Amino acid sequence: MYNEYNYGSYLLFQGIPVFIDSRADLYAPEFNGKKGKDGKYEGQDIFTDYINTSNISKYYEDTFEKYDITHVIIYKNSKLNMLLSRDDKYLELYSDKKFVIYERE
Repeated sequence: MYNEYNYGSYLLFQGIPVFIDSRADLYAPEFNGKKGKDGKYEGQDIFTDYINTSNISKYYEDTFEKYDITHVIIYKNSKLNMLLSRDDKYLELYSDKKFVIYERE
């Protein structure tokens, strides 16, 4: 599930697997990859992917495909919601004043 950074910890507490939570250091390449021959870490940089996807500087489908995202829970007033609400690939499952949950088809 792709989620907003600020409430990932709550979802984890409820037993729901998350994309990211407030322990940002765990989502850096040092924890999600391996060292290459040049000494730099190679692998997934989940934190950067989250930042770039949430502020729409990276196409959300690329991130969702990369991490096999099936569901999205985001703030209703987020930039990403403006795009997902118009995308036929996303079925709105729930909405209230603050949050929207989508299923990715």
